[in-house]
Amino acid sequence: MAQATEASEGGRERWKTVLYASFIAQMLSIIGFSASIPFIPLFLSQELGITNGAEAGLWSGTMGAVSSLTMAVLAPVWGSLADRYGRKSMVLRAMLGGSVLVAFMAVSNSVWVLFLLRVMQGALTGTVPANIALVASMTPRHRLGYALGLMSTAVFAGTSIGPLLGGTLADLFGHRISFVITSVALGLAALIVIFFVHEDFQPVRPDPNTPRHSLTRRMKDALGQKEFLAMLAILTLVQFANTVITPVLALFIKALNGTIDGAASLAGLELGITGIASALSATVAGRLSDRFGNRRVLVVSAVAASLLYLPQAAVTNVWQLLALRGAMGLFFGGILPSANALIAGVIPEGRKGAAYGLVSSASSLGFALGPITGAVIAAVLDTRAVFLVTALVLLAAAFWIRAVLAEYTPADAVLPLIDAPASLPDHNKSDLLK
Repeated sequence: MAQATEASEGGRERWKTVLYASFIAQMLSIIGFSASIPFIPLFLSQELGITNGAEAGLWSGTMGAVSSLTMAVLAPVWGSLADRYGRKSMVLRAMLGGSVLVAFMAVSNSVWVLFLLRVMQGALTGTVPANIALVASMTPRHRLGYALGLMSTAVFAGTSIGPLLGGTLADLFGHRISFVITSVALGLAALIVIFFVHEDFQPVRPDPNTPRHSLTRRMKDALGQKEFLAMLAILTLVQFANTVITPVLALFIKALNGTIDGAASLAGLELGITGIASALSATVAGRLSDRFGNRRVLVVSAVAASLLYLPQAAVTNVWQLLALRGAMGLFFGGILPSANALIAGVIPEGRKGAAYGLVSSASSLGFALGPITGAVIAAVLDTRAVFLVTALVLLAAAFWIRAVLAEYTPADAVLPLIDAPASLPDHNKSDLLK
């Protein structure tokens, strides 16, 4: 019945409207969440009294880590609630909650207040998995690569525009004004969802003949499958690689240039170029996944991105770093849509929210481990060692994922977490997992 509806003209128009509205809302929300990334260390040192540069970097990394950890813990809970009460409500919870909390950051007057607000942000937000679950549940299977590629473009575009916009606003008008403007962006994203995203949500009734397992048991079963674990690993490491340098990037740029002037703007540009390149390539990668197979696109993208991270340890000026991060971003753009499509292809209705909640937890761990790891490595060794360690971890993981997917056959049971029904057509599984 659901596939027949998707085949109708009205169904096609509905999923497209949801997709394009969600794309714009997602991009605005990521802009709001990422705008403060490049100037948090400077905000701590210039306005909250943390004058030591290394200490400011550690505080910044710790805040990012704790926020991501709380998101990781609560993401499966929010995902289960999405399956029960609807995905749109979870999208609005994340956007509206984020808007309010970022507004409070603008008036924070101590490092502990900002720390608490960041913890609350991690607990209440999480727009990416909520939006992906919403879009994936309404998109025809043969267009999943394109749809999730477009949503990945929204994430990458937001992460590129957000730091650049936030760093520029901080240099021009001050840090607090930047918080206010990005709070407004989150509120606008919520309004777009309210008025343009329509979800006819009907919770899936459980099959009385199928045994029900606890969330903990389903997570344990899923993580025992190498293929699903590989998808979680690469999505986690993409977030790790994107955030590992953020706590100390502005300070690194200061060291490269010999001056703090424009450091926040340049840090935003360095972070933004990766997102810009990924945004340009994500939709194309999604189409290539639909045509040539998700596994091929994923493996090629993961290996190439890993190889391009390594020479960043040897840069001598900001423009060399800019070029390398831009090239790396092109391949990062191929990882998210192909990995998400591999997962979405075997997830039946009624389980998408819970599954992407687990994916969000893994990605949040990457966000959490990235900043704190980067801050610690930079404090103990130096900033260049951050690039070197990250490159080696990415490269090892890329070849492990390549080996896992090379052994994989679509007939395998992939996701016990999802309790995929026997009625799911085998050709749909194989088309999406090849």
